[in-house]
Amino acid sequence: MSARGREIRLGDALGPLVRKMDRGGGMAAARVAEEWPEAAGSEIARHTAGVFLRKGELVVYVDSPVWATELSALHETLRDALNTRLGQELVSIIRFTVSRKVEEQRTRLEAEASVKESYTEDVVESVPLTETEVEQVRSSASVIRDERLREVVVRATIKDLEWKHGIARRAVADEEGEQGL
Repeated sequence: MSARGREIRLGDALGPLVRKMDRGGGMAAARVAEEWPEAAGSEIARHTAGVFLRKGELVVYVDSPVWATELSALHETLRDALNTRLGQELVSIIRFTVSRKVEEQRTRLEAEASVKESYTEDVVESVPLTETEVEQVRSSASVIRDERLREVVVRATIKDLEWKHGIARRAVADEEGEQGL
């Protein structure tokens, strides 16, 4: 962008306008809330939530009095790290307040993560049917008059039986493995 022969970066030109439009500080507060987990680190972020900025004071909800005391001692380090990430001095003081909601949220998130870890996709290798088994499926489906429907039923039945044969084969292999122990 050029003004009277000199170049100005768009960000520099729009900065004052954006600050003027954000008189309530909502954009700054949103930036602080977004940067808090990275500035604080993952362990601290697990024990904190609800980061609110008002007139330079950052209020952070913590899950226990122990964490509130510990983080209060790290106040300056956390403030400096956060302001560095923001690229400006938006936070002048950080106040840590204990909230039961933070612990409840952390416990719920940890339980959800544990459940996700415990579930894995059950992959079963299908075992192809013999020609005799395929003929039996076709014979059973021959009573279906609509040809397209009959073929769909045959394909679905074959896939289902191949999958079930795969499960049976795996069960036998597991049983043999246990006996070998």
